[in-house]
Amino acid sequence: MKKTLCIVLALIITLSMSMIALAEKTDKTDKTFTFTISSDVGDLSPFGGDSGGRHHTFRMIYDCLAASYGLGQSVDQLQGQIAKSWTVVDSKTVDVEIYDYVKDSLGNHITASDVVYSYEQAIASGTMEKLNGYLNSIEATGEYTLHITLKSDSMGAMEWVLDTVPIISEAWFSTASDADKTHAPAGTGPYILKETVADSHTTLVRNDDYWQTDASLRSYYDTDTFAQININVARESSMRTIALENKETDGAQNVNAAEVSFFMDNPDWNVRGIYNGRLIVMMFNNDNSVFANNPALRQAVLYAIDAESVRLGYGYMYGAAARDFSPSVSGDFLEKWKNEDYFDYDVDKAKSLMAEAGYPDGGIEVTLMYQNSTIATAGMTVVQSFLADIGIKVNLMPCDQALFNSYKYDNTKWDIIVDSKSTSDFATAVWENCFDTKAFENGSACFTHDEKLQELLEAAASSATHSDETLDAFHSYLKEMAYGAGLFEYQTFYVYQSGVTEAPQDGFGNITVSTLGVADNFQTLGR
Repeated sequence: MKKTLCIVLALIITLSMSMIALAEKTDKTDKTFTFTISSDVGDLSPFGGDSGGRHHTFRMIYDCLAASYGLGQSVDQLQGQIAKSWTVVDSKTVDVEIYDYVKDSLGNHITASDVVYSYEQAIASGTMEKLNGYLNSIEATGEYTLHITLKSDSMGAMEWVLDTVPIISEAWFSTASDADKTHAPAGTGPYILKETVADSHTTLVRNDDYWQTDASLRSYYDTDTFAQININVARESSMRTIALENKETDGAQNVNAAEVSFFMDNPDWNVRGIYNGRLIVMMFNNDNSVFANNPALRQAVLYAIDAESVRLGYGYMYGAAARDFSPSVSGDFLEKWKNEDYFDYDVDKAKSLMAEAGYPDGGIEVTLMYQNSTIATAGMTVVQSFLADIGIKVNLMPCDQALFNSYKYDNTKWDIIVDSKSTSDFATAVWENCFDTKAFENGSACFTHDEKLQELLEAAASSATHSDETLDAFHSYLKEMAYGAGLFEYQTFYVYQSGVTEAPQDGFGNITVSTLGVADNFQTLGR
């Protein structure tokens, strides 16, 4: 049955968590917090590849220049970490002063030259394409002062540059082995990586010699309430639920929406449902594939897929089909897009477009790559079935995180890619992350070389020309060319034991254990 019936589960999500009672966080304790997540933390070296698990972990190990407390904060709202202060000179320039007593977990002193080195290594790593697109130069103007210039005045660019790059010591990183970088990194954050085992667990311990001893100067990431934090990986949603029910964990991320009502009705647990700015997207290989130079074929694929059915195939009961290549929580998302035809499921139109593209009888075989997980495979099987209806045979290519991050920039590995993208505020941030030619050696995240697309992107993203008109122009042209499209967005549920009183959402749409507030009588459940 191709068209999956929408399952409407009536939940009253006035549960902005009773736990967000703005309670004061406790002082340091000798207690452990165990947190169960749905994806591996991956590479925890300073500039490791992106992953959902890493997002929940690395900010406890590394400090950046600044931290964003919540989605879409402006530069003047950021909280300082390594940076003591900053002065915005103009829309592309900022001067930064760092604290003169910063050190990493091995005791290496951090100066402005180390900050410059950190940014250089972040770009060299190839895992921070957005930085390459945003940053023009960073230079040390003194032992503890820096001058940063951007390539453009893109909306959110300065905030992103200040609050995303982990700061590390050149003395350590330049001599450390690969094993030390990934399993024993010298971070600047309040926690130290004690152990990490792929697809199993990660253990962090409090850095008792953390450099920022003045608690009033710490960002919210840098609270060190717990002596130890255990992060367990349970890819199967049922296993996360069982861990909660058996009280083997103090909290869990990405709890299945079909099972969350049990915890909502239970006083032992607090629930928080959030749209975290994440969007599942589909992109085509626009250079070395049957899809290159054939927008009708790309449109045919998109019209042939019922995005709501794919979402339900993933198991996300709360969410919606995408209306743009950005999530609807983006600060500049245009409401009118919600009422447009955005590749709404239409198999007859898809077949007509197949004929226009030169394939009236189908007969195409393509490779679809995605990051491996049980839920993603379930969703991609739905995609596979829909495309079979228009004569396209899809070979699924699930990859682990490391391989996925390597292959996604290789135009010989895949024809279609399904990935997760996110925003910290603006739609333009998502667009730049995939289509800004300044950030990619091969045109874009999907090998697109289109000067008009770039011109429209720059007009929409620039703070000088950012408007409803320039936003809509890019949106419409990308839809016309169908280089890529959003599939769906979804709500993520976090469940915590009742001893948790506060769980703020960070500037990247996640909740990190170090930011949790707990009651004075908090007792560890997990193990």
